Amino acid sequence: MHAKTTNLILLQLFWVCLLTILLAGCSAKFFTYNGSWVAEDDRIIVQDGKPHNGAWQTRDVTIDYTYQKKMQNLQISGDVTLRSYITMGFGTLDNLTLNLHMLDPDGIVLDSKLIRIFAYRLDFHTLGKMTFNKQLELPANTAAIAFGYSGRVSEGGGGIHGDKRGGQTDWSFWKIPGRKPSE
Repeated sequence: MHAKTTNLILLQLFWVCLLTILLAGCSAKFFTYNGSWVAEDDRIIVQDGKPHNGAWQTRDVTIDYTYQKKMQNLQISGDVTLRSYITMGFGTLDNLTLNLHMLDPDGIVLDSKLIRIFAYRLDFHTLGKMTFNKQLELPANTAAIAFGYSGRVSEGGGGIHGDKRGGQTDWSFWKIPGRKPSE
């Protein structure tokens, strides 16, 4: 009887693991920005030919960039600078993830790519310059691109996992595509 129970438990564990793997693989499709909308002010129109320079700014970051489109390929590079309200109020960059969204002519996200992950709990004084350089293949019908990001900064005590008992203060910030406002 004991061997039969063990086999039954192992079989159930196998099915739970298989189901978990299948759900994890399929869930990536549910956690994309595809189909989301980006406001006109945040869109960067993509033009063929020579390198194009620009700066994109939010209340959190400034991104100075250069891109060049050749056929369906995009080479993009630049620097990310945190704005002063973040650097003056906090001392540590816990993380910053930079993404690029490829948009159709109406500002709808066709695809998103990770550009770079910056820092892991680095002091602003030792952070250095945050640069990126990436080559991407653009989906057909790409008319514009848009940056997106998410990050967190902190100040004070606390454990490595953000334990609040040490008096740590943290702030999360982000810019992501959203829903088009109704007209």
